[in-house]
Amino acid sequence: MKRSLRLLLVLVAFGGMASAQTLPAVAPYAPTSFGDVAKYLNPDGSFYVYFDTEKWGTKLDGFIEQMHQLLVAAIPDEEQKQTTEVVFQLLGGAVKDSGLHAVRGVGMSSVPESDTFYYNRVAVVHGQPGPPQGLYWDMFVDGNAPFAFLDSVPQDAVLAIYSPFKPKAGWDWVKRAVVDTGYEPVAASLNQWVMGLRGMGVDVDQWIESVGPRMGLVVTVSRDQTALLPLPAGGKLEIPQMAAAVAFEVKDDTIFQFVDAMLQPVPNVTRFDDADLRMRSVQVPVPVPINVKPTIARMGPYLILASNDEIVKTMDACRHGERSTLRADAEFQALSKDLPAEGIGFSFLSQRFGETIAAIMQGTMAADPNARPVAALMGALQRQQSSYGVSLRMPDGVVGISRTDFEIGETLVTQAAVMPVALMAGMTLPALGKARGRAREISDMSNLKQIGLALIMFSQDHEDRLPAD
Repeated sequence: MKRSLRLLLVLVAFGGMASAQTLPAVAPYAPTSFGDVAKYLNPDGSFYVYFDTEKWGTKLDGFIEQMHQLLVAAIPDEEQKQTTEVVFQLLGGAVKDSGLHAVRGVGMSSVPESDTFYYNRVAVVHGQPGPPQGLYWDMFVDGNAPFAFLDSVPQDAVLAIYSPFKPKAGWDWVKRAVVDTGYEPVAASLNQWVMGLRGMGVDVDQWIESVGPRMGLVVTVSRDQTALLPLPAGGKLEIPQMAAAVAFEVKDDTIFQFVDAMLQPVPNVTRFDDADLRMRSVQVPVPVPINVKPTIARMGPYLILASNDEIVKTMDACRHGERSTLRADAEFQALSKDLPAEGIGFSFLSQRFGETIAAIMQGTMAADPNARPVAALMGALQRQQSSYGVSLRMPDGVVGISRTDFEIGETLVTQAAVMPVALMAGMTLPALGKARGRAREISDMSNLKQIGLALIMFSQDHEDRLPAD
């Protein structure tokens, strides 16, 4: 009895100590960017992550230098060693000049708005006021502006991206980095390439100078037009008609005029010239199920490279208010509700995009008996997703705001779990199919052997004669 009483007292005392226990407070030895990042995130949600990235650039520099020293020490040939030196010098320079060193912190948060949608934020914070120096900031970050490109995106678009793109900064870095290597063969090769293009009528500096400051991408999937895609194993698969277009904002007609002149002697080129739409399309000489007609066009401020002329005409009609744009799509309206109408750029992904790609892949694999298990596994694991996001320029960084029908954290964990399973299935199931086929071959050979033995026995009993039929 006394022993039980003592045990009870110990448990009560321990429970009191546990309930009164507090965790020690720990302060970082140096200030972090947590507060600067956290002010852009939503704390009360289902996912929240923060990374202090102030030393990532320095650590990456050190890792590249270690790999550099290891490889150089392992290469006996002097010429190869010098080439390796140049490669690592360019790689190290690209990292140092990328703008990564200016990033102090990165954070992400996700808040479930309903059982359907999640409101997400991603913050990238740099150290100094104003735009920092670096290739990323110089090429892909700009001021906030209205999304005029949305006026040219058709309603049946399943993928649309619009972002800053200033290639001149990248080209200037390449020329400077090649000279800084001090390796004459590399500089001579670059200069020879530039002069060779100039001899063909292409002034690389002028071309790159004419492109920017933004670009867009549009992929459409028709809701009513289809095509029959021939399958490798025979038969045909019905798929929707698809098209794609890349639109570059340009300052002049330098590139279009050059391509137009090159296409003058080419047969089967369709030319279209309107007030603010000029288009050149090349007829593909072989029949293809999908509408493919490589097209270059000059539409308003854009230079467009497209898979066919129809998507360009549709984009032009949207721009003039003659066709419905993506703004009229119900899925886009739900995803973009209350999100900013201006910023650095935007991205839209429709659920129909994933459904179309998955249907094509599964339909193609289903026609192959050995690939049917993989198709069934993909159908079970894949969940088609949709999203719309806007990136904004802030005084001390860039913030992305998006609405999705999936949670960021759940997607990261799911993809981490699904990808190894899918890879293993992709490697294992074909092997099992081959093993099953080999087993059938062995069984067939055994059956043929038994038939041959039976014929020999028959001939021995019938004066070396085989059955008449």
